[in-house]
Amino acid sequence: MIGGSMRDRVQGFVAQCRAAGLAVTPQRLAIFRHLATTDSHPSAEELHATVRRELPTLSLATVYKTLDTLATVGAVRPVSRLGARGRWDANVTSHHHLVCTVCGRVTDVAEPRLDAAARPAAALAARHGFTVAGHAIEIFGRCAACRGRQARGRSTTARGERGP
Repeated sequence: MIGGSMRDRVQGFVAQCRAAGLAVTPQRLAIFRHLATTDSHPSAEELHATVRRELPTLSLATVYKTLDTLATVGAVRPVSRLGARGRWDANVTSHHHLVCTVCGRVTDVAEPRLDAAARPAAALAARHGFTVAGHAIEIFGRCAACRGRQARGRSTTARGERGP
């Protein structure tokens, strides 16, 4: 969990919802709480499976609607739309992501040099009549685990053995 104690994060979430005129429903609170306890950047489907243990009648449609609503008020943010499922993050502080194009794993990275892109990005946006609300950089590639699996597969094939 990033960014303070869970109690502080939930209190901030409740205040943020109320300031936006958004009711703090048990569904919204449960979805936020589960999202805020992980740095794995789960998909809506993964959140649904987790939160249903607490709220068995929760529908996947409600999870999608809730995530979209919470993103609108700035309580959560979508991370990567790589592949069929988008991923979500309750950490809305300035940070960036490494996204594995093989397994979909998303890793948080804080890098001041990437944060410095905010000023030129805002200038570029302004030239196009666009108002910037924030920026995040996603760097796509293969994580160490996927590279290791690929390397093991190549060495197995080179020895004439069957790959995984």
